[in-house]
Amino acid sequence: MGQFSLYRRYRPQTFGDVVGQGHVTKTLQNALVEDRVAHACLFSGPRGTGKTSTARILAKALNCERAPTREPCNECASCRDITEGSSLDVIEIDAATHGSVDDARDLRDKVAYASAGGRWKVYILDECHMLTAAANNALLKVLEEPPSHVIFVFATTEPSKVLQTVQDRCQRYEFRALEADAVAARILHVCAAEGVTIEEAAVSLLAARASGSMRDVLGLLEQAIMYSGNTVGAEDIARLFGNVSDEVLFEAIDLISERDVGACFAFTDRLIRSGQEPREFLRALVDQLRSLFLIQHTAAPQEILDVADDRLNRLRGQANRFGPGELLRILDLAGEAHIQLRQAVDNRLALEIAFARMARPDLHASPASMLARIERLERMAGIEPEAPAGEPAAEPARLQAVLRPAPKKAPAAAPPAPQPQPVVAAAPGPAPAPAGSGEVDIERVQRAWPAVMELVKKRKITAHAMFLSAAPAEFADGELVLQFPPINRFHRDKVSEPGSGYLSPLVEAIFETFGVRPAIRCVLGQNEAPASVSQAPTQAPARQGREEEDDEPVAVSITPPKDPIDLIREGFAAEIVEETHH
Repeated sequence: MGQFSLYRRYRPQTFGDVVGQGHVTKTLQNALVEDRVAHACLFSGPRGTGKTSTARILAKALNCERAPTREPCNECASCRDITEGSSLDVIEIDAATHGSVDDARDLRDKVAYASAGGRWKVYILDECHMLTAAANNALLKVLEEPPSHVIFVFATTEPSKVLQTVQDRCQRYEFRALEADAVAARILHVCAAEGVTIEEAAVSLLAARASGSMRDVLGLLEQAIMYSGNTVGAEDIARLFGNVSDEVLFEAIDLISERDVGACFAFTDRLIRSGQEPREFLRALVDQLRSLFLIQHTAAPQEILDVADDRLNRLRGQANRFGPGELLRILDLAGEAHIQLRQAVDNRLALEIAFARMARPDLHASPASMLARIERLERMAGIEPEAPAGEPAAEPARLQAVLRPAPKKAPAAAPPAPQPQPVVAAAPGPAPAPAGSGEVDIERVQRAWPAVMELVKKRKITAHAMFLSAAPAEFADGELVLQFPPINRFHRDKVSEPGSGYLSPLVEAIFETFGVRPAIRCVLGQNEAPASVSQAPTQAPARQGREEEDDEPVAVSITPPKDPIDLIREGFAAEIVEETHH
């Protein structure tokens, strides 16, 4: 195997060897050929993606005997010295251990010295975000006006922590996490060079575990080779690194969907006794839940997930057991638990609590838990969820006008009234042309409000609950003003939030009724709640050229809507403990 570890022996030595960072290497190569390399560069990105390796390659290309060149020759004395780490013209500094102001002053004093033999003196400061504020200030002047023979390369995994004045003096290059395909190809290349046979499934497991870091994956591969010898299988990887099997993940999600906390505790006990590391299990569970979430919200999830058809069908079956809000809540809890386990005193207890919260939203008081419980009630009531983006929703029956005056004469002899017709669901088929926006006024909207709310209820019951206390107050210039009572400030604020999803069902319901899609503005009323729809005048105003006695309106009784708090109390068998007013 050789003296050095795999990641050192297979470290890139040319720009062409750098995997997955073509946007960086091409820019640097063009700058080298045109002799326009910036005097200070900032390489930022995830760890193990080639930042310091690229900095070394840049230093070799600058001092190569064949310069200017797009690639270092790796044959001249300068290239060999830099590769071996013995060059006096390339100074690497670890800012994590040499980031004090004294270190920065020492560097500043030595910058003015001429190079030892090469054209350029290159300073590579790794983890530069660890420099102290005083050290950064000490470097600012030399960064602004460096000697003509000096180039600085800063490397960091946390660019947000780098002093902005330092960033402003650098040309920035963003390194990206490597794609799984690129990592897998590199694994196969290294195994072929080392004479190691590796299963395809083992390659996939290693690539997934490396999370886009080439250095990490080569370290894992070396460990696997030491464990398995010259033949590495998927079972070896699972046994060595504790990979979680699909069956365990499917069982865990089944238990969560069944809301059986007792079974979840028993499952956790078996998991711990089997030697499974809790954080590794939660990491795999997060990946599985992400797959379910993608299936719910994408038309072709197999293009993203890249899984076999039988596994995709099992994932679809599990995805159908959860509402979108409920699944997002579980995904958030799993990710939060994965992070918290780093500091947990008892990993087993932390995992059990996380499982209980995932399975029982009523055990966790949060808005996401409340939404999950509402979605569960919707499914129990047979209410279909909204169609995901990109998929056409079923066309609801178009509702016509809401009130019709009763004629004074016999029905057969009564002339057709110009007022809107009764609430009747139209038969399937071509819908009548909706009324133009010029024919809609606030009185028509108020009279039709109960029918509009019924349409909202069919589309999204939670939106219906939010708008129960609202009443249309004004309609002008394509804008509908909804007035909420002052005590329902929460409902007004919630439906007005961008991306809340509550306004869309209302706009579509109004379009179904009137043929217009107005802008919605939600306001709070005065101290007294606005008049409800049932208090609206039951008699249409007199029209010019007609006498009021031509038509006599029929009294319509509309049951006042229930307060949303009452609905929640009934749905969850809850009671009010304390009321607060703001």
